[in-house]
Amino acid sequence: MMPLPSLYMKTTILMLATALLAPAFLDAATSPEVSEAYPPRIKWWLEARYGMFIHWDMSSIAGTEISWSRKATKPLDITGDPAGYVEDPAYDNLYKQFNPTKFNARDWVALAKESGMKYIVFTTKHHGGFCMWDTKYNDYNIMNTSFKRDVVKELAAACQEANMPLGLYYSPRDWHHPDYGMGDNRKYVDYMNGQIRELLTNYGKIDLLWWDSYGRGDLTRFWCVGETFDLVKKLQPNILMNNRLAELGAYNQQPKPWVGDFDTPEQRLGEFQNTRPWESCMCVVDAAGGGWSYRPDGKVKSYAACMKTLLGCATGDGNLLLDVGPDATGVIPADQAEALGRVGAWLKQYGDSIYGTRGGPFRNGAWGGSTFKGNKVFLYVSQWNGDQLKLPPLKATITSSACLTAKQAGLKVEQTPASIWLRLPAAGQDPVETLICLTLSAPAAAEMADGKPL
Repeated sequence: MMPLPSLYMKTTILMLATALLAPAFLDAATSPEVSEAYPPRIKWWLEARYGMFIHWDMSSIAGTEISWSRKATKPLDITGDPAGYVEDPAYDNLYKQFNPTKFNARDWVALAKESGMKYIVFTTKHHGGFCMWDTKYNDYNIMNTSFKRDVVKELAAACQEANMPLGLYYSPRDWHHPDYGMGDNRKYVDYMNGQIRELLTNYGKIDLLWWDSYGRGDLTRFWCVGETFDLVKKLQPNILMNNRLAELGAYNQQPKPWVGDFDTPEQRLGEFQNTRPWESCMCVVDAAGGGWSYRPDGKVKSYAACMKTLLGCATGDGNLLLDVGPDATGVIPADQAEALGRVGAWLKQYGDSIYGTRGGPFRNGAWGGSTFKGNKVFLYVSQWNGDQLKLPPLKATITSSACLTAKQAGLKVEQTPASIWLRLPAAGQDPVETLICLTLSAPAAAEMADGKPL
């Protein structure tokens, strides 16, 4: 095990380094944050870092995966999806039993807030075609169930009341609609755009549209993406859109006006990326084939797994959209709520190290990762070498340090031009993530040359 450098050597070298680099520090203080300048309308979302995804419709009665458990098979046309409509009697008629009398939008929003989540994204229509709002474009919707209540309306009102940003998921695919992918697809495009107009007109300010891709087909002529994109921007100019107004799996390959505002790695952590915003969408429930909607056969992720996911996103300079699946009564199951609540309790104490930060200046990896804000660097250490951790050098001087998760743990930090050494006795190491704050003599953003992490 390598010994720590002497305090004398550290102090001497740091004094010299500080004197030599002082002009650069002054310039850095007025420099913009790393990475390209993002449009102001995305600032709230970048600072939020953590949101709640909600997949819910009548599939919760069967407890099977939303849309993907629909069994009907159909011939394929140019879209790569089944064209037209072929009935799946079991799945397609589940809505007749759907009566979620315990649904309370305020309870959902309250859970999201208590869990430290800063925005909500709700599935208005998944691939199966069932609509969770009072749409005038079909009868296959929530108003034709025994429930007869507009879920989107109630959720939008609850979010507005609680000042919670609301995003709407909408699937351009529709395996239930008779005109989907038929002929030149014009009838279906008109249907889809009519529904988008309803969603962006009837429910107040919508902060985000979360698309979930088309089948194969020319984006311009067959799907008329430009019409849809322009309609959205006309109705809600400041809305954010993800990168899935595209063919399934061909995200970011659309012409530039339609690429969207952020990337969407699914069921995995995104890699470090601070040149374009991104958001990992992942389930709190592990289940075969998904776990997005209510799956009583699934298993809720552990607290440690949830935390590592959240911190992995933040240190990679991305967001986490963590999904829950309400049951057939409209309640988010207690085990899912408990998992979210434990993360929320951590965020109540340490949320300043997540919200409003950027990933870096150190590249995340097996050891853990870091975020920064102003002159502060937050280290999340998950893997120690005994009682030590070695990190790359910083240009600025570390003026103070503290172990936030164990304040009396005896943290020692040594800084040289070649490296930074941290030492923390095993008793002070958190079993999930040890959180350490380093305060620098200059903005942490200046540590990353050309925006690249150390």
